[in-house]
Amino acid sequence: MTTYDGGNAASTYTRVLDGGNAATIFSAPRLTVIDDDVLGPRVEVLFASLAAGTEQITVRRTVGGRTMDVRGGINLYAVGGASVLDQEVPPGVPATYQAEQFDSSGMSLGMTKAATVTVDSADAWVTQPLNPNLAVQVRVRLPSTATLGWEAPGDTVWTQGAALGRVINGQRSGLKGISLLLRLIRPSDADEFDAMWGDYDTAYPAVVLVRTPPTVPLPPVLFLGCRAPKRLTTGANKLVQYQLDGDEVAPPTPGLVIPALSRDDLDAAYASRDLLDAAYTTRLAADTDYSLAGSAG
Repeated sequence: MTTYDGGNAASTYTRVLDGGNAATIFSAPRLTVIDDDVLGPRVEVLFASLAAGTEQITVRRTVGGRTMDVRGGINLYAVGGASVLDQEVPPGVPATYQAEQFDSSGMSLGMTKAATVTVDSADAWVTQPLNPNLAVQVRVRLPSTATLGWEAPGDTVWTQGAALGRVINGQRSGLKGISLLLRLIRPSDADEFDAMWGDYDTAYPAVVLVRTPPTVPLPPVLFLGCRAPKRLTTGANKLVQYQLDGDEVAPPTPGLVIPALSRDDLDAAYASRDLLDAAYTTRLAADTDYSLAGSAG
C-alpha cells in the first residue's frame, strides 16, 4: 500500500491518505540565495526528493502572511526532481517556500515540507515581471510613502427613519493612487528602466515589480500598474529619477516568464550534445546551472 500526505479535498481517492503521518517524509526544498548588483536577489528553490508518483509541482512563496505562486513554478515538470529560480523574492524579510505535488492525472499528492530564507539585503529593485533580465536598482525617495491610501468599495445605505447610515462594502483594495519617486543608483540604467514598458517592437504589460526592504513602508512585493512613467533628469551630474503614478495590481500570470536559463544557453556553452550530456549527471543538474544563463546572447 502506498501512503500519501494530504490531497485536494475535492478529489476522490482510491489510495490511502495519512493526513501527515510522521512516518511520511516529503523533503523541504533546498534554498540558495543568489544576489548581485545586476539582477538583484534571487532564490533557487530545488526539490530533489518528492512523493512517489509526482509528475508536476506548483511552487508557492509566503511572505508576511501573503502566499503567491512563484513565477515559472506552475505545473513544473518534476520527474526526478525540479527547480525554479524565484526572481521576485523581496529583501530583508523571511520568505517561505513549499510545493504542492501532482501525479500524472492531476491528482494532488499533498504538500512538501516548507523551508524559509531571508535575503540579507537592504536594496530596492524594479523589475519587469515577464522579463526579469530587465532589473534596475533604485532608491525610494521619502515623498513616495508620505501618503498611502486604499479603498473598501461600497456604499452608505440610509434607511427611512434611521439617524445613521450603514456601510455595505466589499474587500479592501490594494494601494491606490501611489506616487513613487525613485532615484536610479546608476544613471546609465535609464534606458533599461525605460525598456520595462517595451519599445516600438516589444510589448510588455504596464506593470512593474517593486521590491523593497522593511525600512520602506510598502508591500515588500508590490506590482505597480503604471501606464505613464515620467523620467526626471536634473543637475550637473545628470541625476536620474522616475515618477511612477499608479495602483497596486495583480501580477501578470505567474506561468508567463522568460526563463533565466534556456536550452539555447546550454547548447551555446557546449560544442555538442554529447559534451553537454557528459558534463552533468542528471537533467536537474543541467537545468540548474545558472552560471550559463545568457550564454546564447
